[in-house]
Amino acid sequence: MSKQFSPSINILRDESREFKYIATPNTKRVVDQIQDDITIGLRSFNLIGSYGTGKSSFLLALEQTLIGQAQHFDTKLFANSNCSFLKIVGSYQSIIDVFAEHLGVNEAKHRIDHILAELFAVYQAAGSKNQVLVIVIDEFGKFLEYAAKNRPEKELYFVQQLAEFANNSKYNIVLITSVHQSFDTYAYDLNKSLRHEWIKVKGRFKEITFNEPVEQLLYLAAEHISAATTLVPLKRTVKVALSLFETSKGFKAEYSKEIAAKLFPLDLLAANVLTISLQRYGQNERSLFSFLESTDSASLSKFKLGDSDPFYNLANVFDYLTNNFFSFLNSKYNPDAASWSAIKVAIEQVENTFDKNLNGYLKIIKTIGLLNNFSNAGSILDEDFLTGYAKYCLGINNAEELVKDLVSKSIIRYRKHSKRYVLTEETEIDIELALIEANQSVSAITDVPTVLKKYFEFSPVLAKEYSYINGTSRYFQFEITEYPTIIKPIGEIDGYIQLIFNDQLDEDIIKQLSVNKAANIFVYYKNAKKIKALLYDLEKTQKVLTENQHDRVARKELESIIVHEKTLLNHYILTNLYKGSTDIVWFWNNDSEAISSKKEFNQLLTQVCKDVYCDAPKFKNELVNKHKISSAIHTAKRSYFKGLVNHWDKPDLGIPENKFPPEKMIFKSLLKDNGLAPYRDETYAGFELKPGDSFYKLWKESVKFLNSTKSNRKPLTEFFELLSTEPFKLKQGFIDFWVPSFLFLKRDDFALYVDNAFIPYITEETLELMVKKPKDFEVKAFDIDGVKLDIFNSYRVILDQEIKERIGNVSFIETIKPFLIFYRSLPDYAKNTLRLSKPALAIRDAISKSKDPEYTFFESFPTALGTTLKDLNEHSNELVTYTDTLQNAIREIRTCFDSLIDRFENYIKQDILFEETTLGFEEMKSKIQHRYQHLKRHLLLQKQKSFVQRIDSLLDDNRAWLSSVCQAIVGKSLENLRDEDEYVLYESFKSMVQDLDGLTELSAIEIDESKEQVYNIQFNTFGSMSLKSIVRVPKVKSEQLDQYVTELENKLTGDADINKLVLTTLLQKLLSHE
Repeated sequence: MSKQFSPSINILRDESREFKYIATPNTKRVVDQIQDDITIGLRSFNLIGSYGTGKSSFLLALEQTLIGQAQHFDTKLFANSNCSFLKIVGSYQSIIDVFAEHLGVNEAKHRIDHILAELFAVYQAAGSKNQVLVIVIDEFGKFLEYAAKNRPEKELYFVQQLAEFANNSKYNIVLITSVHQSFDTYAYDLNKSLRHEWIKVKGRFKEITFNEPVEQLLYLAAEHISAATTLVPLKRTVKVALSLFETSKGFKAEYSKEIAAKLFPLDLLAANVLTISLQRYGQNERSLFSFLESTDSASLSKFKLGDSDPFYNLANVFDYLTNNFFSFLNSKYNPDAASWSAIKVAIEQVENTFDKNLNGYLKIIKTIGLLNNFSNAGSILDEDFLTGYAKYCLGINNAEELVKDLVSKSIIRYRKHSKRYVLTEETEIDIELALIEANQSVSAITDVPTVLKKYFEFSPVLAKEYSYINGTSRYFQFEITEYPTIIKPIGEIDGYIQLIFNDQLDEDIIKQLSVNKAANIFVYYKNAKKIKALLYDLEKTQKVLTENQHDRVARKELESIIVHEKTLLNHYILTNLYKGSTDIVWFWNNDSEAISSKKEFNQLLTQVCKDVYCDAPKFKNELVNKHKISSAIHTAKRSYFKGLVNHWDKPDLGIPENKFPPEKMIFKSLLKDNGLAPYRDETYAGFELKPGDSFYKLWKESVKFLNSTKSNRKPLTEFFELLSTEPFKLKQGFIDFWVPSFLFLKRDDFALYVDNAFIPYITEETLELMVKKPKDFEVKAFDIDGVKLDIFNSYRVILDQEIKERIGNVSFIETIKPFLIFYRSLPDYAKNTLRLSKPALAIRDAISKSKDPEYTFFESFPTALGTTLKDLNEHSNELVTYTDTLQNAIREIRTCFDSLIDRFENYIKQDILFEETTLGFEEMKSKIQHRYQHLKRHLLLQKQKSFVQRIDSLLDDNRAWLSSVCQAIVGKSLENLRDEDEYVLYESFKSMVQDLDGLTELSAIEIDESKEQVYNIQFNTFGSMSLKSIVRVPKVKSEQLDQYVTELENKLTGDADINKLVLTTLLQKLLSHE
């Protein structure tokens, strides 16, 4: 063996040292990749590989190859060129300082520029036309660690400049670095801004992975051992060992035949376990060469070939690992600590149990322990294998006897389910017996789907090809069932894959059900009976495990059985699903499908989507075309609706050409790219989508829905539901943009209602509410032609508006608005009086209850005037009569309040002033004001004062003056009068005038208010003359008034009417005797 071995290579220290380098297929691949990348212009490379993978050795071997010192690689890289190397080994310090020192740069100012200048000088120093400078930085990660904690901006800037210096295609300069982990991992603790810079610099390098797989390490070992050993293997021995290796299926068989003889004296199983363990516990290639060059007692160099050790076998590997990795194997950091502990316990049991053949027993224990720790899960390590390996590789002739002894002493046991021997610890129960007894307590499986759902939770699968082509992510959900049925996809799920477990079901039933061509794929498991049996075993094992949680060893063994049974169940259910297994039949569209790969499975999903959702458009906007949009797109949606409503008549909704907010991208992909941009010269020209256009079917169906609302309103939820089911089933995010956009584009063709109220104008808030609460909205398309159009235009003639040939929402609003304004401007009296003709009352009622302009114009108005659309359509002269009647009714409603004013004014003229109605308002007002000009106002009651003040008002408008007088009389203005209040007004007015007339007479008498009280008393009764008298009483006499009143009250009866009659008669007698 070579005496030049070193556990590590230093590219500076060992540059002139002759060392044996074995080029593996992996290192040859790296060289080829560098050569190819340089050919296309790449110059900066970063090798990434874990510790001990041979990066430094590779860099040194590459250098020796390129300068012609040795030919480690067969490459044409820099052929016929003069290569020179500038090498740096990383350390925890500034890379700038290291380069400056290496190149002799002492200037502090513009230091990086000076370093790059010196590098260029080194490049030019050779003077050759074919000069190549290779800059190598080994252990580059140490520089990066320093940079991350010290002046990261400046250090990183130099690395960037260095990479750009190498990447200059004018010169032949190459930069190669090596690190143990990804470039950006070193920037973990930096802030966001610096991490972005770090990633940017990373982009200047081409990353090349440099990790030697196990097969490469085996290749290295084989090459090294075959060149160094003098031991000659027997062909038959190696052949038997190779056969054992292949039948065990414990490890990958790549290169096995090629290297089996070269690895001798190692057998293939020992070599595989050795390399895997060195990767796990050591440092890959470095640890491998340490083993190959080792001289300790368990090393390969001290191995003695003989009958007891025909190979350097698994027992020898165990001894080497325990000698060289003892501390780690027994530490808490060992990921396999439990396995090594079990081996240790088994060894102690063997040493305490057996006196003879001790070495043979220990070899078997070590072999079982290592294979259970490192071999593949599906390995076949049964009795034939174990006894064969023991005989031919461990040198044990009585292997069968020793294995039986170990089993009988419960040191090892055979696991039937996993086909291998394992090390056994003591258990309190007989596991096999416990599983048999569980038959009595565990019920047979009758409902396979329910039990299976305990062990399988399927995630929805994406129809990748369809999603890529159409932009819509279609997801299929797995359903476990006994009986297939058609399930309608809702929400985010677009289809179902029904896994059917029923061994009693006829396949023809499934096939007939698949004729429906729904988004349901049926998968029938022919081996349902076998799966049911496995489920029963699994349930039994679970029960035994539950009952023996206290037994640590039994629990461990039962958990292992459960893992195996679950693995087997997974194989039956999932692994076979895409393997073309004869146990599984796929059905869709009345046909059985053969699915032998996931690619074919995805093709089937795509075909289902194409057939079932055949009318769905291509819409490639992943921000919108999804079931749930993000909060950021919710914000963009509001901006989009706002732009659509307020800037629809501008290109790109008025968004500048150099701006690209999300709402612009949504508008472009949804409307503009599909010929649906709203701005155009002819607003009513319509949108011309042609068959074959992506949105043609969607547009056509949307228009069809709108047309279906001509006869009656429909809730907007029906539109949403239409688009959320086949043959569309648009994603909810797409629907939430499409429905408001479509309705806005067609806003002049329908009436919109919210909570039964007509919405004349669509705003951005309206569009947003459509999405949030579609159940509150209803739509009704306008159905205006024939007689309806004639009637509508007759209304416009009445309103002096232009006649229209096409009626839309704008026209309706333009026409209904004057009627509504007319009604709202009416005084309260005009809205409530019944002193109108029957047609006028009906028209007023129709206008007041108008919520739907179309219904008002074509149903309410004709009904109010005693006709129908049918009558108007059949009799041409009927429309003229209808229009005249409507005009008269409107006129009557408009003038009814004026009539009230006229009646009130005429009442004052005729019944109060006894004048003709031709008397002018100003003269009337002057006469009544003159009538009370001498009235002593300070003696009036409050109501009388208010009335006189209104009479004396300077208002020159008869309506205002009369309304204010009315307010003083009945407490409400003329505008708020009701029909029954008019009579009260007249009577109250007359009574007030009479009272004031009497007070006017008193006002003409000279009265000393401080000495007397004066009363004007008047009696009027049928059958006698009016009795009138002015009573003047000195205030001195009134001092005894209370006494006389009391005495008189005591003499009155309990009947109020008799009392009034007595007092009235008495007063009349007194006045008549004056």
